[in-house]
Amino acid sequence: MKKTKLLYWIIQFIAWGGFCMMVGIASVLQGEFSDRILFKLGQLFVLLILTSHSIRSVFIYRDWLNLKVGLLIPRALGLIFGLSTVLVIINNTSGYLLFNEEVASGMEFLVNILMYSIFFIMWTAVYLTYHLMQKSRLQEIYNLKLKTSQTQNELKTLRDQLNPHFLFNSLNSIRALIEFDPETAKSSITTLSSLLRNSLLLGKKSYITLKEELQLVNEYLELEKIRFEERLNYTIENKVPDTIYIPPFLIQSMAENAIKHGISKSSKPGEIKICISIHNEQLIMEVINTGEYRKNEHSGIGIANTKRRLEIIYGENAGFDIKNMNNKVRSHIWINTNQLKDTIE
Repeated sequence: MKKTKLLYWIIQFIAWGGFCMMVGIASVLQGEFSDRILFKLGQLFVLLILTSHSIRSVFIYRDWLNLKVGLLIPRALGLIFGLSTVLVIINNTSGYLLFNEEVASGMEFLVNILMYSIFFIMWTAVYLTYHLMQKSRLQEIYNLKLKTSQTQNELKTLRDQLNPHFLFNSLNSIRALIEFDPETAKSSITTLSSLLRNSLLLGKKSYITLKEELQLVNEYLELEKIRFEERLNYTIENKVPDTIYIPPFLIQSMAENAIKHGISKSSKPGEIKICISIHNEQLIMEVINTGEYRKNEHSGIGIANTKRRLEIIYGENAGFDIKNMNNKVRSHIWINTNQLKDTIE
């Protein structure tokens, strides 16, 4: 704000100073320059600055800057003509009182008013143009902030939409273990506690390390294995540095989808294989599970959320796909490696 005010006054002094200087140069060229002309130029310089600043003050304090054009123009013209009249009266009065100059005739008086009005109309047009540009810029910044805020809120909502049935199922499975296998039940409670704590902590972050994501997935699958026992076997294979950063719950959501639509649908033993690799300058995170992909059945909130999050964060530089492959279901997320973060500032 201070810089803007300083710039405003600098422009005021330069613009009206330049105008008065040109009038003075014209007087010199015509051989009419004198102490009287110098005084009147100084007086005119001060009056021009005071008048233009008065116009700006009225615009601000009367809130004319927010008026529609049809309402603004007549008000602005009336103000300009009124202030121009005052300026001409002050000039003529000082000339008469200080230098015994003749009082201007009616026509000369009107011409002077019209001339100064034109100058102030030009000044006002420049000022309004600058103000509208500033207002447009501030509106654009506000819109960007609003869009960012909406995007962040949407991402938070998507991250928070985890399946509550998992918690219920885990607690029921642990409850069943308490009577005949209390040691495993204790261990499962510890794992569940760690999973919930990590989910809460990691869910507040925009990015987490691949190591943190895989730890979360491993704890999730360990708990699901208690419920499904021999029906669930899983392996995790990582071929990339686990220090890279990715959005949280990407792999976990694919693993959850594999459990829900693959393992839980069959009474036979099933397998989930998680592989992370880099191929053709893309980070590939894939989950392969036994089962069959049916589009309507697999088009739940988990897949929709994953697609939407990737779209918001990476745009066209990432994507999600799911399909049947060799009698199994393969879901995978790809992210261009130039989008990956090694550190979070």
